[in-house]
This record gives sequence, structure tokens and C-alpha cells, in this order.
Amino acid sequence: MELSTVKLIEYAVAFLALYVTVFYILVYLKNRSRMTEVPQLNGWEPRISVVIPAYNEEKNLPKCLDSLLSSNYPKEKLEIIVVDDGSKDKTLEVAKSYSKKGVKAFHKSNSGKANSLNYGIARATGEIIATLDADSFILPDTVRKMLPHFGEKGVAAVTAAVKVENPKNFIEELQKVEYIYTLFSRRVLTFLESVHVTPGPFSMFRKEVFDEIGGFDPNNILEDQEIAMRIQSYNYKIRSSLDATVYTEVPSTFAELLKQRTRWHRGGLHNAAKYSKLVGPQYGDLGMIVMPLGLIAVGAIFAVLFISIYYYFFTIHPAFVDLGSFLYLINPIHVIGLTILLLTLWWTFTGMQLFKEEKINPLMVIVYLVTYAYLITLFWLSAIFKELTMKKMTWESG
Repeated sequence: MELSTVKLIEYAVAFLALYVTVFYILVYLKNRSRMTEVPQLNGWEPRISVVIPAYNEEKNLPKCLDSLLSSNYPKEKLEIIVVDDGSKDKTLEVAKSYSKKGVKAFHKSNSGKANSLNYGIARATGEIIATLDADSFILPDTVRKMLPHFGEKGVAAVTAAVKVENPKNFIEELQKVEYIYTLFSRRVLTFLESVHVTPGPFSMFRKEVFDEIGGFDPNNILEDQEIAMRIQSYNYKIRSSLDATVYTEVPSTFAELLKQRTRWHRGGLHNAAKYSKLVGPQYGDLGMIVMPLGLIAVGAIFAVLFISIYYYFFTIHPAFVDLGSFLYLINPIHVIGLTILLLTLWWTFTGMQLFKEEKINPLMVIVYLVTYAYLITLFWLSAIFKELTMKKMTWESG
């Protein structure tokens, strides 16, 4: 392949990255005064059913249930449903031990998270349905901080601020930064009506929406994204709260992280194919900008990988030339790359400022930015490899 072709690919990727970066910065700047805006909805206290799917969660379930029971929402209006998905440990016994506190425990044969959620929703009596992972827990005011977002017409779901509590090692610390970064980005997406995931750790939905569009897809390994994209396909709105906190367990080793992200990316591929119909003017910014850019970005990741391999094996590495030659090798693509890096640094640290209480280590932010491109490429390679080998996806494995 001629160098000119490689350069063309290189500049195309650089332009895309610069375009995306500037675009989202402009969206943020236009709406920065609304980032922490909290809607007012006084007096509305609907019955809320919290459905907790659980598989082998005897150690995490007590903290999860205690957080709900400590909520400042009226206890008589808070229905708690635990669905034990054929656990092999004492998850069911733990759930039943809370029956005197009003917790309803159900047992079913193992069939996956989506089926467990649907099982619980079918038995729920609330006007609002909340889904809470058994390895997660909320704060006392989380429910009340999410409810006001339903006051806006057309809002079908509201997402919480998913965070990592007290990371114990480097892998968990890196994810803490990632989760905060994601919260900031997802909040910006609300201004484009383009939120396309309702995170499993804690999200809330109008019960009537499930009645209209159906429950969670039992054949989908990334059910929290699939249901959000289906909600978007019905032209409903999804809102994100920055101050309604839920803490969740995250992988503590790289092997566990790779397994989780492989599943996420495989599920994302399936959902992108399933909802390719969302690309188009009838879905506004989501259909004309966010979805197309997301699909193009996947291809760009592999273009970057190809370019890196090409320069590594077929060109002289700058480390092996003198300073004069190094300066000679600098070209416009490096200036574009530096611009993107500086804008990304500004974007990331701006987002972190909204979560000062989380005490993010600035050094970890730099590490995250440096390593993320390599990690995301690895995750995609793993996902595509398993897709090509047709390895079966399950709730418990990638």
C-alpha cells in the first residue's frame, strides 16, 4: 500500500476525531448552565417498585437491600422485589430474611438477567419501575432526586449517577475515572435526546412504557442498552441525573474487566445492528449525528490500529533519529493530534469538576486518557474475535 493511501486514512481519522471532540465541546458550552439543573416536581410521590435480579449475590444483597430500606422515600410507597435467578448460594435465603421488612422474594430457574427483570416487573404494582443490580446500593436521597425528571412530558426513563466506591487497586481506580467521565458525557447527550443506555446498577422507568413497548429482551446480553434504544425508537425521552448516586461493584482484575467489556462490546454490536433503523432524520440528533458517529468510530479504531502497525513496521521510528530529523518528521497530523489531546484534557477535567466530592486523582485522569485508546481497541478485538468464532454469550460470561 502506498504511503499516500495511509496518509489519507490517517487524516480521515484525525478529522473525525477532531470533529467529534469539537462538536461535543460546543454542545456542552451551549448547555453548560443547565448541566447541574434539577427539575422541580413538588408533591408527587408515586408507588415505586424496585426489581432486583440476583444470581449468587448472598454477599452483596444485604447492603443493596439495606440501602433501599434506608431511603427517605415513604416506605409504604416503596415495593422491593428480589428475583433469585436460580442461585447456587444463599441468595434466596438472604432475600427471604428481609421479608419482615417488606421485601418480596421470588425464586425461578436460571434463565438470565432480562428474564429475571421481566419476572419481577410482571409482579410489580408500582407506577414507576426501578431496576437495581444486587451488587449495587443507593444513597438515601437517590430516589427522590430522580423522580422530578419524570415531570417533563415524554420522559420514559431516568438514569442515576453510577459511581465506583473506594477503589482498592489500579484497575478499580481507572474505572472510577471512566465512570465519572461517562456520567459527564451522558449528561451532555441528554441535550441531544441521545441517551442510549439505562444502566443496570440503577435506572427508573414508567410502568406504562413497558406495557407499550414490552419488557427487557431475554435474548440480549446487553439488556440495559437494548431497552434504552427501544425507548428511543418509540420517540420517548431518557434523562440522566448527575446527583442521584448509585455505587456499584466493578471488576477488580484485568481479566475480569476484559471479560465484562467483551460482553458489553458484543452486545453493543448486536444492538447497533438491531437498531440501525435509528439512523435517519426522524430520530433527530440521535439519528443524524450520534448513531452515525458511533458506528464510524468503531471503524476508526481499527484504522488507527492499522496505521500504528504500518508506521511501526514500515517506517523509521522517531526515537532512532536525531533532533533535526525528528523536527523534520513533524507534520500537520501531529498538530491536529496535539490539538485533540489538549481539547480532550480540557473536556475531561471540566467533567471531573462536577464531581469534586469523588476526589478523583488527577494523575489517574492522565493515565486513563493515555491508556483508554489502547484498552478500547483491545476490547473491540476481543469482542470481534468471539463474534467470528461464534462463542455463545451468557449473562455470566463474555
